[in-house]
Amino acid sequence: MMRLRQPIQMAFGRPTKALIQARYSTEEQRQTSTEDQIANCRRFLADNLPRDVELDQLVIEVIREPEVSGELLNRPGINEVWEGIESKRWDLIVSEESSRLYRHMTFAHQLFNTAVDAGIRILCPTDYIDTTDEDWPERLSSSQSQHSRANYYNRSRIKRAHQGLWERGAALGPLKVGYRRRPSKPATASAPAEGPYFDEVDEETAAVVREVFDRVAGGEPPWAVAEWLTSIKFSKGSHGQKPEWYARNVIELIHRLDYRGEQTFRKKISKQQLTTGRSKLVRNSADAVLTRQVPHLRIVSDHVWYEANAAIDRRRSRLAVPSGADHPLTGKARDSRGLLATIFVCGICGGPMHGEGRNEGGYRCARAKNYECWNRTTCVRAQVQEAVLNAVVRAVMSLADCREQLVARVLEMHASGGDLAASQRALQSEESKLSGSIANLCLAIEKGGDGMESLVERLVTRERDLKVVRSRLAELASRTQDRKPPPTADDVLRHLESLQAGLVAGDRRAGVILRQLLGGPIRAIPHQQFGSNKVVLRAEFDLVLAQSLPAVVAESIASDPDTALSEPLLVRQQILVDLFTPSALPLHAVEAHELAETGLSLVKVGAAIGMSKRQAHLCSQLGAKMAAAGVKDPFVRLTERPEKVSRWNRVRGRRATDKDHRRAS
Repeated sequence: MMRLRQPIQMAFGRPTKALIQARYSTEEQRQTSTEDQIANCRRFLADNLPRDVELDQLVIEVIREPEVSGELLNRPGINEVWEGIESKRWDLIVSEESSRLYRHMTFAHQLFNTAVDAGIRILCPTDYIDTTDEDWPERLSSSQSQHSRANYYNRSRIKRAHQGLWERGAALGPLKVGYRRRPSKPATASAPAEGPYFDEVDEETAAVVREVFDRVAGGEPPWAVAEWLTSIKFSKGSHGQKPEWYARNVIELIHRLDYRGEQTFRKKISKQQLTTGRSKLVRNSADAVLTRQVPHLRIVSDHVWYEANAAIDRRRSRLAVPSGADHPLTGKARDSRGLLATIFVCGICGGPMHGEGRNEGGYRCARAKNYECWNRTTCVRAQVQEAVLNAVVRAVMSLADCREQLVARVLEMHASGGDLAASQRALQSEESKLSGSIANLCLAIEKGGDGMESLVERLVTRERDLKVVRSRLAELASRTQDRKPPPTADDVLRHLESLQAGLVAGDRRAGVILRQLLGGPIRAIPHQQFGSNKVVLRAEFDLVLAQSLPAVVAESIASDPDTALSEPLLVRQQILVDLFTPSALPLHAVEAHELAETGLSLVKVGAAIGMSKRQAHLCSQLGAKMAAAGVKDPFVRLTERPEKVSRWNRVRGRRATDKDHRRAS
């Protein structure tokens, strides 16, 4: 035990105040460690007090810091020590060793320097540090260097142990969903189970994982799959902090290589932040990442894995996106769960139609607010959703009348094998091209020269594409062996009715179905009422009705080269929907004019249409003007900003920048 060169000095006229600080890190996990440290510090104080002073004459305060790393700058316990030093709350601070205060040379020196300047003595018996000695800075630097080196060697030993476990095929990291962990030495009546541990497939949870991949590969968005997993109360595993599933959890599950029999380790490593002492995960270099094949842990086929990941990638607007603080959306809230979110755009500038308004709510072009788009027309949110869904339902149910012809065509293709044979021929051709390209790239790399990095990058891309193509060929081969008969006409009708029920419900399931059927975004096109300054919106979008049929029928139609000629509406059908309620005048103008042209009186024209004589007269006049102008639709599509627009008020004049400074009323 350290003996002090200068004995502890007692305060004059008041009790001497001392602090005992004790800490142990998360690695040690010994609950009795702090109590042992406190007892050791008490013995040290008792041995070094003046002969006529007892330990109970000191006012001793204790600060405990269990399970926290000494490399952190800010900790609840050490922050209290800082506050006590700044307020000169103690005369003496005792800690078993300097690493209990800080295991960081810079932070430790800052704390000791501040305490010495405040007239507070710090004692660390194990490190032989006493701030009343002149050589205490050298002793502190030496002890901190030893503690840092001990941490370094400890991390190296842990890394070496992990390397050995990885080479033996043992489990590393948290247990992933779909697997269970088996100890190499099972528990007995007298001893618990011992490692190393090995993972194996848990068929009960693996079945759910397979369904997740099938749903995502089929086009269902991650948030919808997350809601389904939450509804069935599927566990995230031991590392899940919240029981609810989110889209991010589903995407991470889809990206895991374990499910196709491959594992990686150390893709990210922990890096200490020098300013705070905290650690953060950063991407490891590619050559330092460990990879191993684990075919016994495969849960899904290569084809399903690649299809699900491709479905996730298709949802990305950009493939190369900066990460972390460089990401453009860092710190910005984003709500992509609305029925028409991300698919309802302005027909003039292509910008998103944003929802706004507190009462009934509406949509407006997001760029119009900053005068970047002249389309300032709005539409009621509920009315838009109802109009779009009703139009889609009508188009989908129109297939019920021709379902027998569709089934007959599928049966014909099924018998000849044409639906799979065409896909197989296309994939074989693509495989041959990729193999030739890989051979050429390998030859170029062997010859060497400039642009080697570009050649290697292209080779990696081609090899990845070849893997995907071969996985699809393997999937086609398995489907050829296990082909099921196509659905009957009644099966098609039940499938269409199921889609109709989902669309009419208007919930998030409706959004999934809608995105599956759309051939592009829903465009809000401004139209001006004939003979008026009123501008309204219509929705224009394309439907791929073949996607509303059962999967077997849809795939057969997609692979049929004659479908575009015989059934063009199945390939792409354009829909135009009013996003407003038209008034009686433009709605009945053409009909009133046609009735008046037959010689009927205005009274009879009004009675036939269901309006008064005055309204019939106005409708007839508008219809006559439309006929003279050769217009049948009372709402004319706009491609340029009209001169006069109802409810688009002008600001006085225009600024020198020639920008459009019109505001919505």
